[in-house]
Amino acid sequence: MVVCPQADCGSSNVADLPHYWQSLPAESPLKPKYAPPAGGAASYWASLAVVALGIVTAASGAVGLGLAVVVAGVVWGALVFRRSAKAAARLDVWRGSHVCLACTRRF
Repeated sequence: MVVCPQADCGSSNVADLPHYWQSLPAESPLKPKYAPPAGGAASYWASLAVVALGIVTAASGAVGLGLAVVVAGVVWGALVFRRSAKAAARLDVWRGSHVCLACTRRF
């Protein structure tokens, strides 16, 4: 049994946050307050295209410029991956959260 950790509450009237959020009507003012965090759209295609462009540029004779473009594409892809991983971690935390129905505290 989950109990609210708020010192002055201690209620056992607790719900899983995702389940509670889904049960709210669309017009509820609490719907945006308890909404899941925004997910980072992980689109690796653009960074992959930049890497491919760098390879083509390096193969055509401009090796220095091509390698710089490849490095830029790899760094961009790493940043996209990092942003996506952080968004997934925030969503996992949200999925494991609870809400006290007595004092409306999230935990």
